Amino acid sequence: MLVWSSAYPLIKIALNYVSPILLAVIRLVTGGIILTVYGGGLSYGKKEMIGGLINVALFMLFLNFGVMLSVNPALSATLIYTQPIFLVILSAVFLGKKPTILQLLGTIIAISGAIYSAGITGFNLGSILSLIGGLIWAIGTLYYQVFLIEKDIIKLNSFMALFSALFLLPFTPINFYFKFNISGILVAVIIGITAQAIGFIAWFSSIKQLGPFLSSSLSLLVPAMSYLFSFIMLGEVPTFQQLLGTAIVLLGVFLTIISQKINRALPR
Repeated sequence: MLVWSSAYPLIKIALNYVSPILLAVIRLVTGGIILTVYGGGLSYGKKEMIGGLINVALFMLFLNFGVMLSVNPALSATLIYTQPIFLVILSAVFLGKKPTILQLLGTIIAISGAIYSAGITGFNLGSILSLIGGLIWAIGTLYYQVFLIEKDIIKLNSFMALFSALFLLPFTPINFYFKFNISGILVAVIIGITAQAIGFIAWFSSIKQLGPFLSSSLSLLVPAMSYLFSFIMLGEVPTFQQLLGTAIVLLGVFLTIISQKINRALPR
């Protein structure tokens, strides 16, 4: 979780030198190559392409632009991690999965926390893009559950990263800027190595060793730790409203996660 927590302030730093789409391409190529070597190949096809466009290309755009325009990269992380809330809503609409009372409560709490956290400190374009990033992540997760669940996850992520980099390449002239700086380039590459490669490998390893429930619960530390890393790397001091809003959001998200755990444990 540490690599994903540190990724948000690192993205903010890299964006001082590299434009958002170019940064996404560098990250995806670096991480995609490492994952391909680690996984021993690629899992590709039309469904994988669509999954890549949603889960990686689109998500990466909203992530980078959201971080760039947010008052604090950790706030962007908090809003993006509303993904489980959107997933509950989408599953109810498209899969007919009726949400539990706990999930509904969690959704209301998380949305309230997001509005409070971003609204008090300035609900700007960065906040909106970050929330849309959470929605895109949820759509991609739903697509994966329906069409790609049987695929080798490492090989699938390898292909989606490399395909998304290729897809985004023609769009790099949009809002393009590049300030040659060794440190800036190094940070961009580090993001690819840590967040795109090591992060995913560690995530799937934790699911195997700890189980999906505990892994998902621990992932809620990402937004909280992002505030710490943003302070260390950028000197960004979170406001009381940001911290309280983040705590409310994470409480709501946790309720939706624990609801799934309880649901599976109930006798059928």
